[in-house]
Amino acid sequence: MPGPDKEELSLHSELRLFNAFHVPELKLWLLPPDAPSWHAPDPSKLGMPYWAFAWPGGVALARYVLDHPEVVRGKHVLDFGSGCAIEAIAAARAGAKFVLCSDIDPQALKAGERNAAQNGVTLRATTTDLMGVELHGVDVLLVGDVCYDEAIAQRLIPWLRAQAARGITVLVGDPLRVSGALEGAEVLATHDCPFDGDPRGTTLWPTQVLRIA
Repeated sequence: MPGPDKEELSLHSELRLFNAFHVPELKLWLLPPDAPSWHAPDPSKLGMPYWAFAWPGGVALARYVLDHPEVVRGKHVLDFGSGCAIEAIAAARAGAKFVLCSDIDPQALKAGERNAAQNGVTLRATTTDLMGVELHGVDVLLVGDVCYDEAIAQRLIPWLRAQAARGITVLVGDPLRVSGALEGAEVLATHDCPFDGDPRGTTLWPTQVLRIA
């Protein structure tokens, strides 16, 4: 298996340890907004390291899970599109029996494992694309900030509703990027969370935690 390239190693070296804004119980390795990668001659070559940020939807969902541990305590939890794994780590800290991170980017799973170790919890991980798959053995499905454009929302929401219809608790953290995508979902909480790529919380964005039925 080929090893990481120089750009990947550089990016990982730029991560810094932060107390997650709005979720200070957790410490995460994240990419600060002044990292050299974002000022490189051709930053587009790096791609977007979604796993290097605590996105607002994930932050809101993590806060909700820690505030309401009964939602996950003793249960099997799937964190779909896990990224840096903030919501998965929150679920593990809140007493989940088993937590699986799912992200198609292998770098996200590496980041999640590093963040989990930093916070003293253990997670399982898979790069299998689970969208459209009928889930088995899952009690709670956590989805943080995955409705980032209309095309993905049109694929994602019907699948989430199908899982909810099968008795899975489906919780979504979302800053409502796609108008109307989550219409009809029950709003459980609203939190002011850091704007994209801003681990210091200097710019906040109202973000909802919703339950899909």
